Amino acid sequence: MISSKCSSALLVAPATMLMLSGCALIEPADTSEPPTAMQSCALGHTWELNTTDLSEKLLVELPIQGIPANAVEPSGGQTLTWHKDGGVTIDSDLVLTITAVPQKDQIMTITQAYNGTVTGEALINVDVAIPQNWDASKYTIETSAVLGEEPVGEVPYTIPRSDFDDVLGLIITCDADALTINPRGTDLIQLWTKAS
Repeated sequence: MISSKCSSALLVAPATMLMLSGCALIEPADTSEPPTAMQSCALGHTWELNTTDLSEKLLVELPIQGIPANAVEPSGGQTLTWHKDGGVTIDSDLVLTITAVPQKDQIMTITQAYNGTVTGEALINVDVAIPQNWDASKYTIETSAVLGEEPVGEVPYTIPRSDFDDVLGLIITCDADALTINPRGTDLIQLWTKAS
């Protein structure tokens, strides 16, 4: 009986050794690969949102959305710092002032303000960045309006947002000092200029 137990133990030991050595053959993913051209272009830089380009695009898009806008004026801006490890910091103090004409002889001024800081990650795979781990706890978007000089309790239009979050993948292009970001499935294409 004793010899039977010993032989069983001897048979189990080599099998265990084989299983353990098999695990050692699985190597971790190689993270030492050189960055792609897209990664080299986009990562490790600070980008400034081209607010003039954004306002021009909004002025085209708003009437399509049923908003009778005839002017969009930006002030302030947004800064995107995209770290080499894919970490993202977006600092905002952007205000968009939209002038709309709901009816003849009426002027409505709509203000959409983006303020604060967002942090997260946006890892690049070919020409798509995948945002994740978004922290927008220190970030606000506020929309208000006045008709003539009277405050409007509820803005009668839904102004499309001019930022992005971690809900949609981001289609990106990068060429020297110009970066474009287009959240998938939207018409918004942001143009960013390299600051450093």
